[in-house]
Amino acid sequence: MNKTALIAASRPDESRALTEWLAFNDIDIQTAPSGQGAIEHMTHGRPDIVLAQLSMDEMSGLRLAHYLKAHDGFHDVPVILLCRDEREMKLVNGQWPAFIFEAPVNPALISELRRELAN
Repeated sequence: MNKTALIAASRPDESRALTEWLAFNDIDIQTAPSGQGAIEHMTHGRPDIVLAQLSMDEMSGLRLAHYLKAHDGFHDVPVILLCRDEREMKLVNGQWPAFIFEAPVNPALISELRRELAN
């Protein structure tokens, strides 16, 4: 059975390289256009990992991560935040795994994905 990743991103063009990497590695991909959309999506099926863009409309990736960790049904789903730049990385301040996202996919992000999906 394949692992499932939920990508929450309001700008889908930014997640294209990540989507290609996930598909190439036989990981099923689900998408949501916002943090709130990710929460609604997760009521229908629990992913193995959530990749959330830090800056999104309605609900930031950081707020989504906090919500999921506080929710009994989702507290153990790993969340990785995708940042645009160093300024966004500073906002995360080490609270969650976070990576600057750009194409090609950051090797450190790939390593973190492999580690989280192996569990």
